[in-house]
Amino acid sequence: MNNFQNRNPIDKKCRKFLYIIVSLLVFEGFLRKLVPPLNIPLFFLKDILCIWAMYLVSDIKYKNVFQINLLWKQIALAFLPLLLYTAFLDPVLVVFGAKQYLLYVVVAIVVPVAFPAHRLEEFKNFFGYAAVLVIPTSMVAILQNFLPATHWLNLSVDGSSLADFSAGGYLRVSSTFSFTGQYSFFLIASCAFFAIRLYIPPININSQFKIIKRALPLILGTMLVIGAFITGGRTAVLGCGACIFIGVCLLIYKNPKFIINGVVGVGFLATIYLVGREIKPEYFAAYETRSADSGDESQTDKISGRLADGMFNWLDWYGDQDIASIFLGNGLGVMANGSQKISSYAERVRSDGFWTESDAPTTAWEGGAYLLVIWYSFRVYIILFTFKLWTSLRNNKFRSAGAFIFGFILINGIIGTLSLQPPLAIWWWLMVGTMIALRGFDLDYQQKSLENKL
Repeated sequence: MNNFQNRNPIDKKCRKFLYIIVSLLVFEGFLRKLVPPLNIPLFFLKDILCIWAMYLVSDIKYKNVFQINLLWKQIALAFLPLLLYTAFLDPVLVVFGAKQYLLYVVVAIVVPVAFPAHRLEEFKNFFGYAAVLVIPTSMVAILQNFLPATHWLNLSVDGSSLADFSAGGYLRVSSTFSFTGQYSFFLIASCAFFAIRLYIPPININSQFKIIKRALPLILGTMLVIGAFITGGRTAVLGCGACIFIGVCLLIYKNPKFIINGVVGVGFLATIYLVGREIKPEYFAAYETRSADSGDESQTDKISGRLADGMFNWLDWYGDQDIASIFLGNGLGVMANGSQKISSYAERVRSDGFWTESDAPTTAWEGGAYLLVIWYSFRVYIILFTFKLWTSLRNNKFRSAGAFIFGFILINGIIGTLSLQPPLAIWWWLMVGTMIALRGFDLDYQQKSLENKL
């Protein structure tokens, strides 16, 4: 299955998987609200799709994914003690916990298999599609902003009211996603999608759509800014800002002349924010209310204080644990969304209101010191691996798009709740795979350039 003749059908199936999984992540919440009987099946559908993807690439021997594939197998072996320990607590959680940490790596392998060097145009079309999704999602978010809290579109996926999550009299909208957080994850990923669409645009566009093609960056930028602020949360705004900032800094590092383009780009987004805030202040009201300073305490001091209080409280709790819990935790997957639906043990823990919420405490609680070491070592390795891939890119277009992709990888690889949120994990591994694919396109570009010189 590793020969060229058998590669084409696998390319096509992997591309089909990527279109389906991205569409599902974006519209899952909308479908779960629209068709309540499908709530649970839709929740687990992304896992089923990733298992199908594992079957697709199980026998593939593709040089661009060899390193990540080998590392995946090594980390899976390292998880065996944790899986055995979790089996003693609740056998059901073994599969659930394993998929939470290990399953979604397959997405990073699927991307370069779906888009080998001779499939650059299909790569452009796919990420053009992913980038454009920010338009319907932001339009739904705008619609939610005007609808009452009791409207079915503004309810949670289980039908409960989200009025308690409002700010400034406006709901923290979730758009087509199950939760506001998942909408925020998508918006941060959209910064990278936007960069790919901007620097590596599709070329096969009919002449009658040329005006739309030229206006598309303005439309996407406007919808991205509105979407980030209308969520009412800091995750989207600060996440998008960090992703763009890192991307711009990397490009300036590679080419100091890029500072002009960077200033123009940031100025363009800032202008959209300032103009939008004047024309439609209600889109920004929830965010500004939640971000307002109280008294003389600065926003930085408040965040630092919450982090310090949370860390000390967590350390106090962690110090009361027994030796087994300290080193091997309390069971993989307990804190993940949906675990309480299939595991009585997880349901018992979660019914008391206990939830670690952020990534590092979740990792320590579920897998102890052992998981902290192997899980974060794995993530740091992936960050360094993708940074090395980015520095090796020679084509200016690939390097420019890759800078913003790496921004997403860096931010979420360090602080992202990858062990809690499968959608975020899928977006993250999608970006890792995209960086590998860019490396393949760049090598092909270098080879063709060399042949032309000869």
